[in-house]
Amino acid sequence: MNRKEIDEALENLKSLKKGGFINIPKLTWWVLNYVELYQYCHKNRHNGSCYEGMTCPCISNNPENRFSFLYPSLQEIIELHKHEEYFREEMAVLENVRDDYPDLMQWLKKNEKLGTEDFFLFWVEWYEEEQEAVKPFILEEKELDIKFKAGEWQYTIKFMEEFNELYWESDACPD
Repeated sequence: MNRKEIDEALENLKSLKKGGFINIPKLTWWVLNYVELYQYCHKNRHNGSCYEGMTCPCISNNPENRFSFLYPSLQEIIELHKHEEYFREEMAVLENVRDDYPDLMQWLKKNEKLGTEDFFLFWVEWYEEEQEAVKPFILEEKELDIKFKAGEWQYTIKFMEEFNELYWESDACPD
């Protein structure tokens, strides 16, 4: 494998955009398609380093190094998106427990880690409501400008809106 393959993979990633957005199924396809290239890049990410087998400033623009950081970020986006179905189900549960204080507290407790830790940065940094876009900030490759239509994350967004309102802003939770 060589730099040409890395450049082609990055060009393929850029070509997945339609109207400035990538969709999750296409990103998933891309990640699955380039797993071997990632393995190669990860193994060779320290080539040319001043410090044997370690990262140094000399290799920060090394294509293998850059690709080995990009790929796991894209995998993480896909993994986070897998919660979309769970959030759809939890929104239905919320509608049934909203007026029952003990059940509402159980719902909040059950989803506390997701709302306050796992998806907190999604809500604070990724979701751009005015642009109706989700733009992950976990990516090192800023020039790729990877973003998704908010509709692909509709249940995640709805869950976070409801969770944050109940958890942080309402009188439902004690201080």
